[in-house]
Amino acid sequence: MKILGIIGTIVGAIAGILGGYLQFVLVPAADIAESRWRMATSDAYFGSLEHQLDMSTMSAATDFGVIVMGAGLLAFLLSIVPAIKKQKIAWIGVGLGVIMFFLGAAHGTHMFS
Repeated sequence: MKILGIIGTIVGAIAGILGGYLQFVLVPAADIAESRWRMATSDAYFGSLEHQLDMSTMSAATDFGVIVMGAGLLAFLLSIVPAIKKQKIAWIGVGLGVIMFFLGAAHGTHMFS
């Protein structure tokens, strides 16, 4: 059970790194792309390469949010049984898994939009 708790904590740490990348890199880039998309009034913009890049940036944040949500769920599932069996390191994996699940759900499923 201790090995499973360590694996869950490692998966939780990886989910935390992915969640940090999502929160501090992809989401601000998607917000900038969305503001450019909302301000566009020209018909030339909607057929341009810049429009396609803006749309792919906005969808990348959503797609990456789903990945973070899945990694958080995996970390939670791997860590919950060892945590119940009194492995203290597994509680770190449980905590990271829950936090990353909700961070991914917030950006990947439009839960708060």
